[in-house]
Amino acid sequence: MGKAKNLRSRVHSYFQPGAELSPAKKIMARQVHHLTTTEVANETEALLLERTLIKQHQPPFNIDLKDDKSWLYIAIDYNQDYPTVEFVRRPTPSKKVKLFGPYVAASSIRQLFPFFKKTLGLKTCSLPANKPCFQASLGRCLGHNLGPGSKRRYHQQLKYFEQLMKGDVSNVTATLSKEMQQAAKSKDYERAARIRDQLRALRRLQEKQSVVSTRRESFDVYGLAQSGNAAAIVRLPIRRGVLLESDGFLLEHTKGLSNIEILAEFFEQYASQATNLVKKVYLPIKLKTAPVSKLSFRVAERGTKRRLVNLANKSAQNHLEQSVASWQRKEVRAREGLKQLKTIFNLPAVPKRIEGFDISNIQGKEAVGSMVVLTNGLPDSKHYRKFKIQAPAKPNDVRMLAEMLVRRFTKNTDWPKPDLIILDGGAAQLSTVKKALSEFKINLPLTALAKREELIYLPNKKEPLKLPSDSAALLLLESLRDEAHRFGITYYRSRHRKKTVKSAWDELPGVGPVFKKKLKAAYGSIRTLRQANEQELTKIVGQVRATAIKNYLS
Repeated sequence: MGKAKNLRSRVHSYFQPGAELSPAKKIMARQVHHLTTTEVANETEALLLERTLIKQHQPPFNIDLKDDKSWLYIAIDYNQDYPTVEFVRRPTPSKKVKLFGPYVAASSIRQLFPFFKKTLGLKTCSLPANKPCFQASLGRCLGHNLGPGSKRRYHQQLKYFEQLMKGDVSNVTATLSKEMQQAAKSKDYERAARIRDQLRALRRLQEKQSVVSTRRESFDVYGLAQSGNAAAIVRLPIRRGVLLESDGFLLEHTKGLSNIEILAEFFEQYASQATNLVKKVYLPIKLKTAPVSKLSFRVAERGTKRRLVNLANKSAQNHLEQSVASWQRKEVRAREGLKQLKTIFNLPAVPKRIEGFDISNIQGKEAVGSMVVLTNGLPDSKHYRKFKIQAPAKPNDVRMLAEMLVRRFTKNTDWPKPDLIILDGGAAQLSTVKKALSEFKINLPLTALAKREELIYLPNKKEPLKLPSDSAALLLLESLRDEAHRFGITYYRSRHRKKTVKSAWDELPGVGPVFKKKLKAAYGSIRTLRQANEQELTKIVGQVRATAIKNYLS
């Protein structure tokens, strides 16, 4: 997958006699059979399409930017008069939603965000502007209609927050200092005291930051390290001379690629997702062409910027070594666990594909099933699947589990068959599922793992097997069982939340789509609607409906 303004020139470059190609690109050029092209309107669309296709098809000659689906962003929703500030993943681009990120190390921004929320009075709840939350009543949230001028004041706080997200602490403190003096002059001592507290908090934050340049300039520095089929890139963001927290990125499928190619492909993927970039970028090596036109790529040859590049290179090397060591430990544990499972279940070979199944529900309602997969002992999320369960008249987890397994093997025959199946449960789950599958002549290695005592139930064995708590096989089974539960409960909560919200609004007496939309716009939630007085409701839905709604909600 690749993009180019001149496709003819780009493709021709791979087949020119004497072309300087990396080993990986030479192999690709020999194997290519045909080309497919898609024309888009601009470079941004090309970047987004390239990223989507790489994730969808996972081509072997493109690098894989690890874990980018889980990156965290901060979103400010300017569709609202009093915008909410919240964390999001995989955001949908919108002109009125301001994004900051991605934050690769989510824990760091999560630890810092409460400071900004408290200092600036940011709104993080979903309550409408005319229904102040508890924090607003205490003066800790400014994102509600609290009287004349409140909207202007809150938007000013959001402006400060945006500047802080860009690393510009000094400008915010300078502006706040002026505001504090003006408030004191006009004898608004309460506001002056509040700004004073904000300034103290921001100055404490400044003290923790490292000044690397007295010129107060903003730029990004990148370092690179490569080993085998993996590479690491570290970004050091410098904002107004201050070094902010670094980001580390892992890349796979880099074997045979030059450092120049790795950096170019990285920027093509990363730039389509990042909102926190600045124009000036310093690299350890010179790129042949600029992979992203909105950035200015430079080589740091001496001075402060060269020292920062060396620091970024060293950080990338450490990041890569730690990651590779972690992968190797996981692979060693997985291999040992698989060998033990082969012996325990008397399998003809070490199991390559293991599937785990679990049911999530509350008293049979909104029941869902989850299927997770280990490939060579490691989670393989692209093969995870979710099932909506047709709940029986009486809640019965065992029957629901059997239903899911039958559907998995009778309706999805094109999916790869597992070498081993793990059920969440005990003897009842094992015997019921085995019987249900045998009716369809499906005979695959099957076991159940019970919670608490961690007993392993085997077909045709009266007594369960109890492995040592540090057994590699048991740890592998536990990780699969727990992952199936996590995946299932996440899906269940999503369905339950949608169903609850939908049913609560839809069951209001005399309220159709038009009035439902008006009520949602005015109150935001059923809880807030319940607190509304009948006179307010009458203005929106009329006297008869207002009385009926109040009676229903009471």
